Amino acid sequence: MKTFNINHYIYIQITDKGWAYLKKTVGQEYIDACIDTEHYRKTIDGQTWYKLQAHQVFELMPVLGNNEILYGTNIMIEEKDLK
Repeated sequence: MKTFNINHYIYIQITDKGWAYLKKTVGQEYIDACIDTEHYRKTIDGQTWYKLQAHQVFELMPVLGNNEILYGTNIMIEEKDLK
């Protein structure tokens, strides 16, 4: 097994419902400044991924009451962050 510190970055794909949830909870200004920027957005194999610290993802986008996840179920972790 390997460990992963939740202060490290993960890459996620935010769903349409995820974007709507973020607009409602943190607002468009936060999204524009802290999530959907060139620094945090990365295109991999033609798909857009967003780089956030793992704990940020858990805080900003919790699993909803109906077990709905607001981002894709696949995440990417850089191998250097696994120990």
